[in-house]
Amino acid sequence: MEINLRKAVLTDVQDIAQIHVNSWKSAFDGLMPADYINGFTISSRIEEWRNTISTSAESVVVAESGNKVVGFMSYFVHPENAETIELSKLYLCPSVYGQRLGSKFIAHLDQESQALEAKNINLYVLDNNKSAITFYSKHGFEFADGFMSEEFEGSVIIDLLMIKRV
Repeated sequence: MEINLRKAVLTDVQDIAQIHVNSWKSAFDGLMPADYINGFTISSRIEEWRNTISTSAESVVVAESGNKVVGFMSYFVHPENAETIELSKLYLCPSVYGQRLGSKFIAHLDQESQALEAKNINLYVLDNNKSAITFYSKHGFEFADGFMSEEFEGSVIIDLLMIKRV
């Protein structure tokens, strides 16, 4: 399967939102409260991605196979440190899991970080998402001091900071 990466445009918003919702349900099932996962709807994700792309709040890249968007990532230069890029999102259609598309996105991000003269790529990963932690570790990310947490209906959701030096 031939997959190309390109900059996202507004006509990709529906596909991005659909992937975002479907991959959340697949990747986080059993790792976060179901009501939390289901609280993010396609309509809310459409609004989020329309705003992100139209304002260029983050750089958004999609993966396309044929004329179908099968994954996306978004990232931005850290507002307090121009030498750090933060990977905000990386989600794939569950149908393309295991086909090295995530690795292709990371390679693209590595190239972007060099072009932007960044020294680090940061991301936050769900503390109990072992497959994502393994994936990012394989690509050179290491845990660092830092986390974000949120309480939802008595459950605490924790995202841990990982950093890759580039």
